[in-house]
Amino acid sequence: MQQPGQDSRSGRVAVAVVTGAGRGIGAALAAALSARGHHLVVTDVDGAAAQATAESLDGPATALPLDVRDPAAHRAVARTAAGLGDVTVWINNAGVLSTAPAWEATDEEVGTTFEVNTLGVVHGSRAAIEVMRRGDILNVVSLSGLGPTPGFALYGASKAAALSYSQALDIELAAARRPVRIRALCPDVVDTSLVSNVAHRPSAALLFTGTRLLSVDEVVDAAMGLLGSRRAMRTVPGWRAALQRTSAALPALARVAVPIVARMGERRRLSR
Repeated sequence: MQQPGQDSRSGRVAVAVVTGAGRGIGAALAAALSARGHHLVVTDVDGAAAQATAESLDGPATALPLDVRDPAAHRAVARTAAGLGDVTVWINNAGVLSTAPAWEATDEEVGTTFEVNTLGVVHGSRAAIEVMRRGDILNVVSLSGLGPTPGFALYGASKAAALSYSQALDIELAAARRPVRIRALCPDVVDTSLVSNVAHRPSAALLFTGTRLLSVDEVVDAAMGLLGSRRAMRTVPGWRAALQRTSAALPALARVAVPIVARMGERRRLSR
């Protein structure tokens, strides 16, 4: 009989890796996977935060510091995870959010945004593929990757690149008949410290153009639904994704409409 936390095919311990799991969405994803019986490898650039998340889980967990900008560090995490059992889930969740007119961003902000949000997904996916025999790599992207996001040009571009990479990689793996699937989750704005830390800035107006902020639980539920499914991508909510895609498809219209919508978001931001 299969025991909880075992891979159904190998009989070994099923291991899940989550990056950026020291708090917020990453910590909640780790808890959900732990509840499913995985041995969690909890990683974060803040090693103490990763350890705190690991200690909060009901099941077995290993905490490791990880700067997702470092490909060698990803490979070291992957080797450790593989030594614990069969890595069947890897979630690239770590991200940073910077809001400012694109021309005012510092060199450091530009570099960090793409190194964490884009290269972090690339490095994590490659390291995961090296050790996974089967399973799911879930990349937490964003609705901002589907269309123009004034005030978030760098962030949106970094997420668009991560999404494009995820979709192409999934097709390549399928063509190579490797049973590792790439899943992309594109949520709208989520009520986390990542958002609250920039909510005071006028450039963050577009964050508040929806009817409400998503809860962490909503994002986790969507993520868990993607794992093991045939669906390669999910947007939350779907209607906001449709607006983003329309903006991308009709740039002349978006140039007029998006600033108007942003002004509505600014009024909501100020009323918080």
